[in-house]
Amino acid sequence: MPVAETDGPPGAVLAGETLRKLSYRVSYVADPVTCNVLRACLKSIAADDHCVHEFYARHDEEEQIAEAHRLINLLKPKAMIAGELCSRSWNDGIRHNMKGKNINDWNPPVDEMLVQFKGRGIIIAVGDGGNEAGMANLKDNIPLASDGKTIMASGVYSDIPVTSWNSNLGLQAVASIAAAMESRFELIPTADQVIKTIEAALDAGAVEGVTQGKQENSLNGSYATRGVDGFAPYVHAADQDKLKSTLIQMKIKAML
Repeated sequence: MPVAETDGPPGAVLAGETLRKLSYRVSYVADPVTCNVLRACLKSIAADDHCVHEFYARHDEEEQIAEAHRLINLLKPKAMIAGELCSRSWNDGIRHNMKGKNINDWNPPVDEMLVQFKGRGIIIAVGDGGNEAGMANLKDNIPLASDGKTIMASGVYSDIPVTSWNSNLGLQAVASIAAAMESRFELIPTADQVIKTIEAALDAGAVEGVTQGKQENSLNGSYATRGVDGFAPYVHAADQDKLKSTLIQMKIKAML
């Protein structure tokens, strides 16, 4: 049964709600399983969850294109921000994880949204490994999967690819910079919100991506089984505090 990871939904929600407060019209699109996690994250920060839309299509070219067009026509976006969205490989069209395994069965073709929107508006894409939608711009610099032979690099392009050590932080950074540029530092996501959304994602069934939530995968406790990409929520909260502090200093020094 498909499950969502804790990297992606929390950052998407914190970015989206910051942009909403900056007067942008925001909607969220994901596969049905991830949509449940997005709704939980939204509720954790007392945000409306009626803006979540399910992308429902099988790995069938005609079906996934039709579903992408349906949502684009419904929502009429002027821009898209994708984060930690699993992408087809440029090499074989299959979605591979960092180990090189075929994960098509776990990931509906939501990346078709970017393919069909290309050229209609700005696409910003956030990734941390290179197999995410929007990272094809960087494919020549993306390594093979850890099996040493599988080409996992994305085949889906964006206008602005953003790399980050985890995609939640990258998504939060995009919106935090937008707020800082308008001197609306009070709208930048807080450390407390980071913790709330990660915990909400976990409680909604999302799993930590490095260990899959299993203690036997934690390298004797080196990795957190309840967190994001091997680190506990408080670590990610501290990163967000550092980001905010950095942006304040950049604004003071006229670097934004």
